Amino acid sequence: MRKVNRFMEHFWLAVAIGTAAAAVWVMVQQGFDAAMQWLWFPGIALAMYFFRRFMRGRLEAMVDRENDRS
Repeated sequence: MRKVNRFMEHFWLAVAIGTAAAAVWVMVQQGFDAAMQWLWFPGIALAMYFFRRFMRGRLEAMVDRENDRS
């Protein structure tokens, strides 16, 4: 399960980087006013990355505590 969680973290980080690059490209091509809505995508992807990272830490700590008890 740890591998899946780690993979999903990296997936969301890659999505954030890719969408940020696309947003910058749109800004260069069309200007900042037209590209403001494109900034939502990397923001949401970064939020998902940090949420997954936070939850992975909590879940791993919980599993480690359970393993220490047994």
